Amino acid sequence: MSGDVVAPEALDSPTRLVTDEATQWLASMDEMRDDDATDRAPSPKAKDPVASHRRRFVSPSTDSSPVVCNKKRSESEEPELEIQKKRPKRKHRKSTINVRKEEKANLLEELAELHTKMEELKARAFATCVGVETRTPSQMQSANRLLRQAIQKQQLECTKIHALMSEYSLFNIRVGSPIHRPIHLHRDTHSRRATLLALKSKVLEDGAKFLNDRRPRVDPLKPMREDHGYEASNGDFYATYISTMQFENTVKQVYDILLAYFSSIEISVSEKLGNITIREDDDNMAPGITQNRLVSTTIGGLRMESNTVYFSRYEPGDRDAGPQNGYGIFVADFVDDDDLNPYHPHERIRRDFSAVLELTSYPIKHGVRTRSKNTSEGRVVVLTRWVHSKVYHPEYEIPQTGWHEMRDNTERWIQTLHHTMMERLSPVVCCRR
Repeated sequence: MSGDVVAPEALDSPTRLVTDEATQWLASMDEMRDDDATDRAPSPKAKDPVASHRRRFVSPSTDSSPVVCNKKRSESEEPELEIQKKRPKRKHRKSTINVRKEEKANLLEELAELHTKMEELKARAFATCVGVETRTPSQMQSANRLLRQAIQKQQLECTKIHALMSEYSLFNIRVGSPIHRPIHLHRDTHSRRATLLALKSKVLEDGAKFLNDRRPRVDPLKPMREDHGYEASNGDFYATYISTMQFENTVKQVYDILLAYFSSIEISVSEKLGNITIREDDDNMAPGITQNRLVSTTIGGLRMESNTVYFSRYEPGDRDAGPQNGYGIFVADFVDDDDLNPYHPHERIRRDFSAVLELTSYPIKHGVRTRSKNTSEGRVVVLTRWVHSKVYHPEYEIPQTGWHEMRDNTERWIQTLHHTMMERLSPVVCCRR
């Protein structure tokens, strides 16, 4: 009848079961078709509303069916196998510390080879005295050539420095004497004496300090000489001279000879230079102070004047006071203004002198020979001398040859002391033993 309710048993009719099974089979077929389409086309496509509606009714038991699971597993394993086949094998990589160790080992081997080659070259060029006899003449020539090239290379590298030092020395000469102190002497004797006595101690102290700094650090028992000469842009001629001389006798004996030389310097200068030199003063101001006002006339008739004061001091010294056994020092400086004996720039050419002479003694060393076996307790007297001179360009006309003569006489004037000392004292001879 039309209004009756259907019984629950009617839902399980055979027709309804067949319909459900057919619906599930169609849904599984649609799902398999969709998976194949997804594998073939990577780009996403629009969703099918019918298929999605059909999948909505698929039972969970459908995905777990053996056929479907095996197919999905095979499809997922295939791309993994392809990726494993395409992926290259990973190579073994060394650690950074191992790489650094290998580099260090290689460098150490190279360094050892270089050291070996260097030792071979040194042994070839600088053979010891024992093996010199076994070397051939060609090997000796090669070694000498290498040494000569090395020395010349060092000399060339020092040439610019030497030029700069020479330039500085010449510029320093033009500045003037580094030990000069302005000296102005008045007419009265008492004032002149007081002025020089006040300067004596300070002048001697400055002279000793300057010479100690200026003296080259070489063996004092070996002769040494160094001189410079330079003509400035205004025509003035400057010259410096430093030397060491070695004598026998004692410091006191050499000191007395120098004192006598400066007291009668005009005689020695006239004899050695061949010109006429006279003194215009006879002033012995005080012990240890001597003034020399000298006027020289050259062979060409030119006149030159100088006004110099000599300060001196002698110290006996102590036998236990080191290498010195007695000490003597002379410091000479020119007078700037002398009211009693003024300069004559329009008649004479002016020459200024500054000098330091120091006397010391040293024990005789091996290789130093003296002519006398009675040298005082085996000691040598060393005279160290530094001289600075300036010849003013004349304010009146003179021949060019006369000006050259003046410059030459200045250099010869400096050498007169050396010749005088060589004549009066016994020089020391340095030799090899």
